[in-house]
Amino acid sequence: MKHSDQLHADASRLPMLLFIAWRNIWRSPVRSILTIGALAGGLVMVILYAAMMEGMIRQMVHQATAISIGHLQIHRQAYVDDQDLYATLPWSYLDTIAGVFPEISLAPRLYASGLASTAETSTGVLIKAVDPAREPQVTRMLQQVRQGKMDLGPADDSKDGLPRNNLVIGAQLAKNMKLQPGSELVLVTQAADGSIGNALYRVAAILKPLEPNFDRMGVLMSIAAYQQLMYLTDGFHELVIRLDDATDLGVMQAELDAELKKLVSEQPLDELGGTPVVRNWRQLTPMVADMLEISKTITFFVGFIVIALASMGMLNTMLMAVHERTHEFGILLAIGMKRRWLLLMVLLESFFLGLVSALTGVLLGIGVIGLFGERGIDFSGMLPDGYDWGGIVFEPYMKLHLEPLDLLLACLLMLVITLLASLLPAWRTVRLRPAEVMR
Repeated sequence: MKHSDQLHADASRLPMLLFIAWRNIWRSPVRSILTIGALAGGLVMVILYAAMMEGMIRQMVHQATAISIGHLQIHRQAYVDDQDLYATLPWSYLDTIAGVFPEISLAPRLYASGLASTAETSTGVLIKAVDPAREPQVTRMLQQVRQGKMDLGPADDSKDGLPRNNLVIGAQLAKNMKLQPGSELVLVTQAADGSIGNALYRVAAILKPLEPNFDRMGVLMSIAAYQQLMYLTDGFHELVIRLDDATDLGVMQAELDAELKKLVSEQPLDELGGTPVVRNWRQLTPMVADMLEISKTITFFVGFIVIALASMGMLNTMLMAVHERTHEFGILLAIGMKRRWLLLMVLLESFFLGLVSALTGVLLGIGVIGLFGERGIDFSGMLPDGYDWGGIVFEPYMKLHLEPLDLLLACLLMLVITLLASLLPAWRTVRLRPAEVMR
């Protein structure tokens, strides 16, 4: 019964203690406002950094999956290891996979290397061939046109009556070779049958930067034009796959792998090309995947450091407040106030400072992010072509995306750090001796 009465008495004191702690932080309003400003400023920086990191990660994933890579890709092992020209998958595999998995979008691609020449210059190029009908279903590569018109079909004959096909080239390659839409380009390569393949092409368009290597030396053509140049009609090097629901990535990868093993048993492939390999976008872009794994950890440590530095100001505020009220604390102890209540009162003052700072920082942080809008931080003035990181070219602006969970974690982190910082001044009040401090 006595224990129950004690608990009831303690509970009745708590509202009064909360009121006193709240009043105490405003006994020196200027000092409290400066402390709140420092903590809120630190929280704004953490919120802005978290939004930048989340926006950059989302932009990475979008650039990797929506622009060029897709969600999944299938190659033969020899092509993965050495880009073997002859390591192709039969066209029948494409038809079978499309029939077994009607819910996914598929697009075949072929690759080769060659020499591109004009009347003035020549350079080595990477040839990529796509199906103009299927490619838009899996990526937005064909929409990334900077100049000209996307056209991978046959072109008008040259002035000398020679047949031509249209192709599209990377921005840096166009700059290096001084090419414009409508320019002529000759491609020379070693065809699959061992002969020298060569053909005349018309530059239909110039692409925006997609990947650093392709931007510098990429040539994009149709599969029909590729087959005329390379005499490679037996199959394709790469099958790009896009899912309606990316959360099914692991399940679909396993199902595709099982289906390919079944296909290999029914339609055997040559041993030199190796077995078919299914890889997801994380495996294709390991640097982006690694960044995804460590992004939250980086954000936590940056937030911890920034808020811990800002909390030094609160620590100084609380130390000064305790020092100024030493005589007051001595009187409270002398008239019978228990030390644990004194400790709790100082902790509550720190908690209220942190809470007000958190609310202020959240409102300011959301306001700052709102100022940048959907486009985010614009770098187009300094980087008109965007920037590349981890083998992926980003558009020249950094989108900001704030997750509610990140906001909540940032506030909790600040409250925890401020309470930890207040333990020192709170402990000093517990060690006070009334007889000494009241002299």
